[in-house]
Amino acid sequence: MKPEVIIPDIKPSTEASTFHHFVGGYVLGGLPCILCDNKTVFVNDIYTLIDFIDNGDMIVHNVRFFDAYLRGYVVTVVLLDMESGELIKRKHRICNEDLPCDWVLTDLFNSNHKKEDLLEFCF
Repeated sequence: MKPEVIIPDIKPSTEASTFHHFVGGYVLGGLPCILCDNKTVFVNDIYTLIDFIDNGDMIVHNVRFFDAYLRGYVVTVVLLDMESGELIKRKHRICNEDLPCDWVLTDLFNSNHKKEDLLEFCF
């Protein structure tokens, strides 16, 4: 017999807890796993997916954002791995920051950021 796992209730957040679809993209405000400007992702744009493995390792994929959908309180993002051509799905419960993210989708490592948007370091 498997023990039941208690999932904490959804807590109100100061950040906009939204799942909003617009022509050409999504606003995924209730997902802490999305590290993009204004929590906005665009269909067919290139992002970096980082998967965190249990032993402390990371797997990094260059992906193209394909789709997102909401079922109940769970958001699923669908991505296309640029190297293998495989569809990748990642899920997370919306509006619940108590659950850890074992993956992160970000645009911070992509070259489409303007130079003035990047941090400058003086050594």
